[in-house]
Amino acid sequence: MTTQIWHQVIRYGIEDIADNPHVLSLLRHWQASRVAQRRPSMAMFHAGRWPELYPNLMLLRREGDEFVYGHYGTEIARHSQGDMTGRKVSDFGGRLSAFFLATYRDAIAHDQPLYTIHVSDRSASVFTWERLILPLDSHNGEDWLLVYGNPLQMRHQLLESVLDATSDALLALRRVHDAQGTDLGWMVLVTNPAFTEMFGIEPQALAGYLVHETLSDWAALNIEAECLLTMASAMPRVVTRVLLTSQNLLRYLDIQIRPLKDGVVVSLTDATDLHEAQKRLRHLATTDALTGLANRREFDEQLHLEVQRARRSGEPLTLVMADIDAFKAYNDHCGHAAGDDCLRQFALVMKSVFARELDVVARYGGEEFAILLPGTGVEGALNLTERLLHRLQREALPHPASPVATVVTASFGIAAFGTRVMDDEIQLLRRADNALYQAKQTGRNRACLSP
Repeated sequence: MTTQIWHQVIRYGIEDIADNPHVLSLLRHWQASRVAQRRPSMAMFHAGRWPELYPNLMLLRREGDEFVYGHYGTEIARHSQGDMTGRKVSDFGGRLSAFFLATYRDAIAHDQPLYTIHVSDRSASVFTWERLILPLDSHNGEDWLLVYGNPLQMRHQLLESVLDATSDALLALRRVHDAQGTDLGWMVLVTNPAFTEMFGIEPQALAGYLVHETLSDWAALNIEAECLLTMASAMPRVVTRVLLTSQNLLRYLDIQIRPLKDGVVVSLTDATDLHEAQKRLRHLATTDALTGLANRREFDEQLHLEVQRARRSGEPLTLVMADIDAFKAYNDHCGHAAGDDCLRQFALVMKSVFARELDVVARYGGEEFAILLPGTGVEGALNLTERLLHRLQREALPHPASPVATVVTASFGIAAFGTRVMDDEIQLLRRADNALYQAKQTGRNRACLSP
Protein backbone atom coordinates (compact mmCIF):
# COMPACT_ATOMS: atom_id res chain seq x y z
CA MET A 1 0.00 0.00 0.00
CA THR A 2 1.33 3.45 -1.00
CA THR A 3 1.76 5.85 1.88
CA GLN A 4 -0.35 8.97 1.38
CA ILE A 5 1.48 12.23 1.19
CA TRP A 6 1.22 14.43 4.29
CA HIS A 7 -1.72 16.83 4.25
CA GLN A 8 -4.14 18.72 6.45
CA VAL A 9 -7.77 19.45 5.55
CA ILE A 10 -9.80 22.10 7.40
CA ARG A 11 -13.53 22.58 6.79
CA TYR A 12 -14.51 24.62 9.85
CA GLY A 13 -12.68 27.50 11.50
CA ILE A 14 -10.61 28.32 8.44
CA GLU A 15 -10.39 31.92 9.65
CA ASP A 16 -8.61 30.72 12.78
CA ILE A 17 -6.06 28.66 10.85
CA ALA A 18 -5.18 30.64 7.73
CA ASP A 19 -3.29 33.90 8.05
CA ASN A 20 -2.97 34.63 4.33
CA PRO A 21 -5.04 37.80 3.63
CA HIS A 22 -5.90 36.54 0.13
CA VAL A 23 -7.36 33.34 1.55
CA LEU A 24 -9.41 35.28 4.10
CA SER A 25 -10.61 37.81 1.50
CA LEU A 26 -11.77 35.09 -0.89
CA LEU A 27 -13.46 33.17 1.92
CA ARG A 28 -15.33 36.23 3.22
CA HIS A 29 -16.47 37.12 -0.30
CA TRP A 30 -17.73 33.57 -0.86
CA GLN A 31 -19.61 33.63 2.48
CA ALA A 32 -21.15 37.03 1.72
CA SER A 33 -22.25 35.93 -1.77
CA ARG A 34 -23.94 32.74 -0.61
CA VAL A 35 -27.74 33.21 -0.58
CA ALA A 36 -30.73 30.94 -0.08
CA GLN A 37 -28.53 27.89 0.60
CA ARG A 38 -27.10 28.20 -2.87
CA ARG A 39 -23.50 28.44 -3.87
CA PRO A 40 -22.17 31.68 -5.25
CA SER A 41 -22.22 31.88 -8.99
CA MET A 42 -19.13 31.14 -10.99
CA ALA A 43 -19.64 34.42 -12.80
CA MET A 44 -19.20 36.33 -9.54
CA PHE A 45 -15.88 34.59 -8.97
CA HIS A 46 -14.44 34.94 -12.41
CA ALA A 47 -10.67 35.10 -12.13
CA GLY A 48 -10.53 38.55 -13.68
CA ARG A 49 -12.26 39.99 -10.63
CA TRP A 50 -8.97 39.84 -8.71
CA PRO A 51 -6.18 40.49 -11.20
CA GLU A 52 -3.49 40.28 -8.53
CA LEU A 53 -4.67 36.75 -7.68
CA TYR A 54 -5.09 35.58 -11.26
CA PRO A 55 -1.70 33.74 -11.34
CA ASN A 56 -2.68 31.80 -8.19
CA LEU A 57 -6.22 30.79 -9.18
CA MET A 58 -7.59 27.67 -10.84
CA LEU A 59 -11.10 27.06 -12.17
CA LEU A 60 -12.26 23.45 -12.45
CA ARG A 61 -15.44 21.98 -13.98
CA ARG A 62 -16.85 18.73 -12.67
CA GLU A 63 -17.30 15.94 -15.22
CA GLY A 64 -18.72 12.90 -13.44
CA ASP A 65 -16.10 11.83 -10.91
CA GLU A 66 -13.46 13.89 -12.64
CA PHE A 67 -12.56 17.58 -12.74
CA VAL A 68 -11.18 19.46 -15.73
CA TYR A 69 -9.04 22.58 -15.44
CA GLY A 70 -10.68 25.56 -17.14
CA HIS A 71 -8.02 27.93 -15.93
CA TYR A 72 -4.57 27.18 -14.48
CA GLY A 73 -2.71 30.10 -12.93
CA THR A 74 0.72 30.94 -14.29
CA GLU A 75 2.29 31.07 -10.81
CA ILE A 76 0.98 27.59 -10.04
CA ALA A 77 2.19 26.32 -13.41
CA ARG A 78 5.63 27.82 -12.79
CA HIS A 79 6.10 25.81 -9.62
CA SER A 80 4.44 22.57 -10.77
CA GLN A 81 4.80 20.40 -13.85
CA GLY A 82 3.38 22.90 -16.35
CA ASP A 83 0.07 24.29 -17.56
CA MET A 84 -2.83 21.89 -16.94
CA THR A 85 -5.51 23.99 -18.68
CA GLY A 86 -7.98 21.71 -20.49
CA ARG A 87 -6.64 18.58 -18.79
CA LYS A 88 -8.13 16.33 -16.13
CA VAL A 89 -6.94 16.33 -12.55
CA SER A 90 -6.09 12.64 -12.85
CA ASP A 91 -3.62 13.58 -15.59
CA PHE A 92 -1.55 15.20 -12.84
CA GLY A 93 -0.62 11.69 -11.73
CA GLY A 94 0.91 10.32 -8.58
CA ARG A 95 -0.28 10.60 -5.00
CA LEU A 96 -1.18 14.28 -5.35
CA SER A 97 -3.69 13.53 -8.09
CA ALA A 98 -5.66 11.24 -5.79
CA PHE A 99 -5.46 13.78 -2.96
CA PHE A 100 -6.68 16.62 -5.19
CA LEU A 101 -9.65 14.61 -6.48
CA ALA A 102 -10.64 13.58 -2.96
CA THR A 103 -10.66 17.18 -1.67
CA TYR A 104 -12.51 18.51 -4.74
CA ARG A 105 -15.22 15.87 -4.40
CA ASP A 106 -15.42 16.59 -0.66
CA ALA A 107 -15.99 20.33 -1.24
CA ILE A 108 -18.78 19.62 -3.75
CA ALA A 109 -20.40 16.92 -1.59
CA HIS A 110 -20.48 19.06 1.59
CA ASP A 111 -21.10 22.29 -0.27
CA GLN A 112 -18.48 23.97 1.94
CA PRO A 113 -15.12 25.63 1.42
CA LEU A 114 -12.05 23.56 2.24
CA TYR A 115 -8.64 24.84 3.30
CA THR A 116 -5.82 22.37 2.77
CA ILE A 117 -2.09 22.24 3.35
CA HIS A 118 -0.04 19.55 1.65
CA VAL A 119 3.54 18.61 0.91
CA SER A 120 4.64 18.83 -2.71
CA ASP A 121 6.29 15.66 -3.98
CA ARG A 122 7.44 17.02 -7.33
CA SER A 123 8.10 20.75 -7.18
CA ALA A 124 11.79 21.60 -7.00
CA SER A 125 11.03 24.98 -5.44
CA VAL A 126 7.96 24.49 -3.20
CA PHE A 127 7.84 22.27 -0.11
CA THR A 128 4.28 22.89 1.09
CA TRP A 129 1.25 24.46 -0.60
CA GLU A 130 -1.89 25.98 0.87
CA ARG A 131 -5.16 25.84 -1.08
CA LEU A 132 -8.61 27.32 -0.58
CA ILE A 133 -11.28 25.32 -2.43
CA LEU A 134 -14.59 27.11 -3.05
CA PRO A 135 -17.60 25.34 -4.65
CA LEU A 136 -19.44 27.39 -7.30
CA ASP A 137 -22.48 27.12 -9.58
CA SER A 138 -22.59 28.02 -13.23
CA HIS A 139 -25.62 29.50 -14.99
CA ASN A 140 -26.50 26.07 -16.38
CA GLY A 141 -26.21 24.22 -13.06
CA GLU A 142 -22.77 22.72 -13.57
CA ASP A 143 -20.48 22.18 -10.56
CA TRP A 144 -17.42 24.36 -10.61
CA LEU A 145 -14.60 24.98 -8.17
CA LEU A 146 -12.49 28.04 -7.63
CA VAL A 147 -9.15 27.00 -6.10
CA TYR A 148 -6.57 29.40 -4.74
CA GLY A 149 -3.08 27.82 -4.57
CA ASN A 150 -0.13 29.46 -2.87
CA PRO A 151 3.37 28.22 -1.90
CA LEU A 152 3.31 28.13 1.91
CA GLN A 153 6.94 27.16 2.39
CA MET A 154 9.64 27.29 -0.25
CA ARG A 155 12.26 24.55 -0.21
CA HIS A 156 15.12 27.03 -0.03
CA GLN A 157 13.54 28.57 3.07
CA LEU A 158 13.26 25.13 4.65
CA LEU A 159 16.84 24.29 3.72
CA GLU A 160 18.04 27.60 5.18
CA SER A 161 16.17 26.80 8.40
CA VAL A 162 17.77 23.35 8.53
CA LEU A 163 21.16 24.85 7.76
CA ASP A 164 20.77 27.41 10.53
CA ALA A 165 19.62 24.76 13.03
CA THR A 166 22.45 22.33 12.25
CA SER A 167 24.95 22.11 15.08
CA ASP A 168 27.81 21.09 12.77
CA ALA A 169 29.76 23.93 11.19
CA LEU A 170 29.15 23.92 7.42
CA LEU A 171 31.17 25.59 4.69
CA ALA A 172 30.38 25.31 0.97
CA LEU A 173 33.24 26.14 -1.40
CA ARG A 174 33.64 26.48 -5.17
CA ARG A 175 36.95 26.36 -7.05
CA VAL A 176 37.19 29.56 -9.09
CA HIS A 177 39.42 30.91 -11.86
CA ASP A 178 39.96 34.33 -13.40
CA ALA A 179 39.26 35.29 -17.01
CA GLN A 180 42.68 33.94 -18.09
CA GLY A 181 42.00 30.58 -16.41
CA THR A 182 44.34 31.14 -13.48
CA ASP A 183 43.34 29.14 -10.45
CA LEU A 184 42.35 31.58 -7.68
CA GLY A 185 41.44 29.07 -4.99
CA TRP A 186 38.22 28.37 -3.08
CA MET A 187 35.39 30.90 -3.03
CA VAL A 188 32.98 30.69 -0.09
CA LEU A 189 29.42 30.00 -1.26
CA VAL A 190 27.65 29.73 2.06
CA THR A 191 28.27 29.16 5.76
CA ASN A 192 25.90 28.47 8.63
CA PRO A 193 25.74 30.14 12.06
CA ALA A 194 27.56 27.22 13.67
CA PHE A 195 30.55 27.84 11.38
CA THR A 196 30.74 31.57 11.97
CA GLU A 197 30.35 31.02 15.70
CA MET A 198 33.09 28.38 15.75
CA PHE A 199 35.60 30.74 14.14
CA GLY A 200 34.32 34.01 15.63
CA ILE A 201 33.56 35.77 12.35
CA GLU A 202 30.62 37.63 10.83
CA PRO A 203 28.63 35.75 8.12
CA GLN A 204 28.99 38.60 5.60
CA ALA A 205 32.77 38.45 5.97
CA LEU A 206 33.00 35.15 4.07
CA ALA A 207 30.34 34.59 1.38
CA GLY A 208 31.64 35.54 -2.06
CA TYR A 209 35.25 35.88 -0.91
CA LEU A 210 38.25 33.59 -1.25
CA VAL A 211 38.48 31.46 1.85
CA HIS A 212 42.25 31.64 2.25
CA GLU A 213 42.07 35.45 2.24
CA THR A 214 39.18 35.86 4.68
CA LEU A 215 39.34 32.88 7.06
CA SER A 216 42.49 33.24 9.14
CA ASP A 217 42.28 29.61 10.32
CA TRP A 218 42.09 28.13 6.82
CA ALA A 219 45.80 27.24 6.61
CA ALA A 220 45.70 25.78 10.12
CA LEU A 221 42.87 23.44 9.09
CA ASN A 222 45.25 21.92 6.50
CA ILE A 223 42.50 20.43 4.32
CA GLU A 224 43.38 22.04 0.98
CA ALA A 225 44.70 18.78 -0.50
CA GLU A 226 41.73 16.76 0.78
CA CYS A 227 39.28 19.26 -0.75
CA LEU A 228 41.00 19.04 -4.15
CA LEU A 229 41.02 15.24 -4.05
CA THR A 230 37.36 15.14 -3.06
CA MET A 231 36.36 17.44 -5.93
CA ALA A 232 38.48 15.50 -8.46
CA SER A 233 37.36 12.02 -7.39
CA ALA A 234 33.77 12.86 -6.34
CA MET A 235 34.46 10.68 -3.29
CA PRO A 236 33.90 11.97 0.26
CA ARG A 237 36.74 12.10 2.75
CA VAL A 238 36.93 12.16 6.54
CA VAL A 239 39.86 13.67 8.45
CA THR A 240 40.59 14.73 12.02
CA ARG A 241 42.45 17.88 12.92
CA VAL A 242 43.71 19.46 16.14
CA LEU A 243 43.38 23.20 15.62
CA LEU A 244 44.64 26.11 17.66
CA THR A 245 42.27 28.83 16.49
CA SER A 246 43.06 32.51 16.15
CA GLN A 247 41.22 32.94 19.47
CA ASN A 248 43.81 30.59 21.06
CA LEU A 249 41.22 27.84 21.56
CA LEU A 250 42.37 24.25 21.11
CA ARG A 251 39.77 22.29 19.15
CA TYR A 252 39.59 18.68 18.05
CA LEU A 253 37.68 18.71 14.77
CA ASP A 254 36.18 15.73 12.93
CA ILE A 255 35.90 16.95 9.34
CA GLN A 256 33.82 15.47 6.51
CA ILE A 257 34.44 16.73 2.97
CA ARG A 258 31.82 15.93 0.33
CA PRO A 259 31.82 16.77 -3.38
CA LEU A 260 29.78 19.51 -5.05
CA LYS A 261 29.79 20.47 -8.68
CA ASP A 262 33.03 22.45 -9.03
CA GLY A 263 33.45 22.45 -5.27
CA VAL A 264 33.01 20.80 -1.90
CA VAL A 265 30.96 20.97 1.27
CA VAL A 266 33.02 20.90 4.46
CA SER A 267 31.31 19.77 7.65
CA LEU A 268 33.22 20.33 10.89
CA THR A 269 32.16 18.68 14.14
CA ASP A 270 33.72 20.04 17.31
CA ALA A 271 34.78 16.84 19.08
CA THR A 272 36.82 18.63 21.74
CA ASP A 273 34.59 17.55 24.60
CA LEU A 274 34.55 13.99 23.28
CA HIS A 275 38.33 13.88 22.95
CA GLU A 276 38.78 15.36 26.40
CA ALA A 277 36.36 12.81 27.82
CA GLN A 278 38.23 10.03 26.05
CA LYS A 279 41.51 11.34 27.47
CA ARG A 280 40.01 11.38 30.96
CA LEU A 281 38.69 7.85 30.51
CA ARG A 282 42.07 6.75 29.17
CA HIS A 283 43.74 8.34 32.17
CA LEU A 284 41.37 6.57 34.55
CA ALA A 285 41.88 3.26 32.79
CA THR A 286 45.67 3.48 32.79
CA THR A 287 46.42 5.21 36.10
CA ASP A 288 46.77 3.78 39.59
CA ALA A 289 44.19 5.62 41.68
CA LEU A 290 46.30 5.70 44.87
CA THR A 291 49.67 6.89 43.56
CA GLY A 292 48.82 8.55 40.26
CA LEU A 293 51.43 6.39 38.52
CA ALA A 294 50.75 4.16 35.54
CA ASN A 295 48.90 0.99 36.55
CA ARG A 296 49.84 -2.60 35.77
CA ARG A 297 47.74 -2.69 32.61
CA GLU A 298 49.38 0.42 31.17
CA PHE A 299 52.84 -0.81 32.15
CA ASP A 300 52.30 -4.15 30.39
CA GLU A 301 51.22 -2.37 27.20
CA GLN A 302 54.17 0.02 27.29
CA LEU A 303 56.61 -2.78 28.04
CA HIS A 304 55.44 -4.71 24.99
CA LEU A 305 55.70 -1.62 22.76
CA GLU A 306 59.14 -0.62 24.02
CA VAL A 307 60.54 -4.15 23.64
CA GLN A 308 59.34 -4.21 20.03
CA ARG A 309 60.83 -0.76 19.41
CA ALA A 310 64.17 -1.71 21.00
CA ARG A 311 64.30 -4.90 18.93
CA ARG A 312 63.80 -2.91 15.72
CA SER A 313 66.09 0.02 16.53
CA GLY A 314 68.79 -1.68 18.60
CA GLU A 315 68.60 1.13 21.16
CA PRO A 316 69.02 0.23 24.85
CA LEU A 317 66.07 -0.50 27.09
CA THR A 318 66.35 -1.08 30.84
CA LEU A 319 63.79 -2.26 33.37
CA VAL A 320 64.00 -1.47 37.09
CA MET A 321 61.84 -3.38 39.58
CA ALA A 322 61.43 -1.79 43.04
CA ASP A 323 59.99 -3.02 46.31
CA ILE A 324 59.56 -1.04 49.57
CA ASP A 325 61.41 -2.87 52.29
CA ALA A 326 59.33 -4.44 55.09
CA PHE A 327 56.17 -2.74 53.91
CA LYS A 328 53.88 -5.32 55.58
CA ALA A 329 55.51 -4.50 58.91
CA TYR A 330 54.94 -0.78 58.18
CA ASN A 331 51.25 -1.42 57.53
CA ASP A 332 50.88 -3.59 60.62
CA HIS A 333 52.58 -1.02 62.86
CA CYS A 334 51.30 2.25 61.41
CA GLY A 335 47.96 1.23 59.90
CA HIS A 336 46.70 1.03 56.33
CA ALA A 337 45.95 4.77 56.02
CA ALA A 338 49.56 5.55 56.87
CA GLY A 339 50.62 2.77 54.48
CA ASP A 340 48.69 4.39 51.64
CA ASP A 341 50.34 7.73 52.42
CA CYS A 342 53.75 6.03 52.40
CA LEU A 343 53.03 4.59 48.92
CA ARG A 344 52.00 8.02 47.62
CA GLN A 345 55.16 9.69 48.99
CA PHE A 346 57.37 6.93 47.60
CA ALA A 347 55.72 7.41 44.19
CA LEU A 348 56.48 11.15 44.29
CA VAL A 349 60.15 10.48 45.07
CA MET A 350 60.39 8.03 42.15
CA LYS A 351 58.74 10.49 39.73
CA SER A 352 61.19 13.21 40.78
CA VAL A 353 64.15 10.94 39.87
CA PHE A 354 62.79 9.19 36.79
CA ALA A 355 61.43 12.42 35.33
CA ARG A 356 61.87 12.04 31.56
CA GLU A 357 58.71 12.02 29.46
CA LEU A 358 59.81 8.70 27.97
CA ASP A 359 60.20 7.00 31.35
CA VAL A 360 57.28 4.80 32.44
CA VAL A 361 56.91 4.67 36.22
CA ALA A 362 54.21 2.24 37.33
CA ARG A 363 52.76 0.66 40.43
CA TYR A 364 53.21 -2.99 39.62
CA GLY A 365 51.23 -4.32 42.57
CA GLY A 366 51.01 -3.72 46.32
CA GLU A 367 54.30 -2.17 47.40
CA GLU A 368 56.08 -3.21 44.19
CA PHE A 369 56.90 -0.73 41.43
CA ALA A 370 58.37 -0.93 37.91
CA ILE A 371 60.33 1.67 35.94
CA LEU A 372 60.81 1.31 32.21
CA LEU A 373 63.70 3.36 30.78
CA PRO A 374 63.76 3.53 26.94
CA GLY A 375 67.07 4.68 25.48
CA THR A 376 68.85 4.12 28.79
CA GLY A 377 71.52 1.47 29.38
CA VAL A 378 72.34 -0.41 32.56
CA GLU A 379 74.90 2.14 33.73
CA GLY A 380 72.45 5.02 33.40
CA ALA A 381 69.72 3.02 35.14
CA LEU A 382 72.07 2.13 37.99
CA ASN A 383 73.07 5.79 38.45
CA LEU A 384 69.42 6.84 38.61
CA THR A 385 68.55 4.06 41.04
CA GLU A 386 71.43 5.03 43.36
CA ARG A 387 70.21 8.62 43.21
CA LEU A 388 66.79 7.35 44.31
CA LEU A 389 68.34 5.44 47.22
CA HIS A 390 70.08 8.63 48.40
CA ARG A 391 66.89 10.64 47.91
CA LEU A 392 64.97 8.23 50.15
CA GLN A 393 67.62 8.73 52.84
CA ARG A 394 67.21 12.51 52.59
CA GLU A 395 63.42 12.30 52.70
CA ALA A 396 63.73 10.22 55.88
CA LEU A 397 60.18 8.89 55.92
CA PRO A 398 59.94 7.19 59.34
CA HIS A 399 59.65 3.38 59.40
CA PRO A 400 59.50 2.34 63.07
CA ALA A 401 59.07 -1.35 62.24
CA SER A 402 61.86 -1.75 59.66
CA PRO A 403 64.66 -4.26 60.31
CA VAL A 404 66.80 -2.35 57.81
CA ALA A 405 66.76 1.29 58.92
CA THR A 406 64.71 3.81 60.87
CA VAL A 407 63.43 5.30 57.60
CA VAL A 408 61.64 3.93 54.57
CA THR A 409 64.03 2.15 52.20
CA ALA A 410 63.60 0.11 49.04
CA SER A 411 65.33 -2.63 47.07
CA PHE A 412 65.86 -2.57 43.30
CA GLY A 413 66.52 -5.07 40.54
CA ILE A 414 67.87 -3.87 37.20
CA ALA A 415 67.85 -5.75 33.88
CA ALA A 416 68.64 -4.68 30.32
CA PHE A 417 66.84 -5.94 27.24
CA GLY A 418 69.16 -8.08 25.14
CA THR A 419 68.64 -7.30 21.46
CA ARG A 420 71.23 -9.87 20.33
CA VAL A 421 69.57 -12.82 22.00
CA MET A 422 66.07 -14.31 21.91
CA ASP A 423 64.85 -11.93 24.61
CA ASP A 424 61.26 -10.73 25.16
CA GLU A 425 59.28 -8.87 27.81
CA ILE A 426 58.72 -12.05 29.86
CA GLN A 427 62.43 -12.79 30.01
CA LEU A 428 63.18 -9.14 30.81
CA LEU A 429 60.68 -9.13 33.67
CA ARG A 430 62.02 -12.43 35.03
CA ARG A 431 65.62 -11.20 35.07
CA ALA A 432 64.68 -7.88 36.71
CA ASP A 433 62.62 -9.73 39.30
CA ASN A 434 65.50 -12.11 40.02
CA ALA A 435 67.82 -9.15 40.51
CA LEU A 436 65.28 -7.61 42.91
CA TYR A 437 65.15 -10.90 44.84
CA GLN A 438 68.96 -10.84 45.06
CA ALA A 439 68.88 -7.26 46.43
CA LYS A 440 66.42 -8.27 49.14
CA GLN A 441 68.34 -11.42 50.02
CA THR A 442 71.64 -9.58 50.38
CA GLY A 443 70.48 -6.98 52.88
CA ARG A 444 67.86 -4.78 51.13
CA ASN A 445 68.16 -1.00 50.63
CA ARG A 446 70.30 -1.55 47.54
CA ALA A 447 70.24 -2.21 43.80
CA CYS A 448 71.40 -5.38 42.08
CA LEU A 449 72.06 -5.93 38.38
CA SER A 450 70.84 -8.92 36.45
CA PRO A 451 73.80 -10.95 35.05
